[in-house]
Amino acid sequence: MRAVSVTIVAFAATLVCPAHAEPVEEAAQVHLDRGIAAFEKGDFLAAHREMTAANGLMPTKPNPYRWLALVEVQLGDCVKALANIEAFLSRVAEDDARRAEMLRLRELCSRTGTLAIRTTPERAQLRIDGAHVGVAPYRSGAFAVGEHEIRAEAPGYDALSRSLVVTAGGTHDVHLTLSRPATSVTRRWWFVPAIAGAAVIITGAVFLATRDSDGDSALPGIVCDANGCRPGGS
Repeated sequence: MRAVSVTIVAFAATLVCPAHAEPVEEAAQVHLDRGIAAFEKGDFLAAHREMTAANGLMPTKPNPYRWLALVEVQLGDCVKALANIEAFLSRVAEDDARRAEMLRLRELCSRTGTLAIRTTPERAQLRIDGAHVGVAPYRSGAFAVGEHEIRAEAPGYDALSRSLVVTAGGTHDVHLTLSRPATSVTRRWWFVPAIAGAAVIITGAVFLATRDSDGDSALPGIVCDANGCRPGGS
């Protein structure tokens, strides 16, 4: 009797599982189709969400891994793309026509590194090799290897440039601290009041020095001859 019950359960499982698997595959295909449509429109974030959902429903299928890799390259994340490329290649036959595409993509990603840039102050404008790339913080997981020039600019600060060599597969974290420009002494807040105060003091000293004993504030006469100039009478 026990053997019969096991047989019945096993038979029931063969009836239920295909019925259950089919809706899952259909749902995965719906997500995949939506992801492809978003990819073709250039909406790579939406495409990535749909491909991730498809992959989660059918993790043994190779095609979602392929599309995830394609999307992640567009999003500038070769690190994740390389992992999905390997997952795809391990699930398809050697003669699969899609392997050539993934192998080319793997070669391209192998010639990139990860670059992350932070600045103080935050949200400084960034230029890399002269091209504006947005504001800090900045991150790219698919940055071309080689030497690059990074420049950060922010209102009220001196611009700062730095050269960096990106290596294949390397991770490069850059922190640029901008400095405020040196302020001339004539532009400091205390300079004008100090000069004005000094002028008042000097004027007062001259005024007192030139008063005569009778309190006359007129300046004494000056007499000049061949021997030079000297105070003289009026």
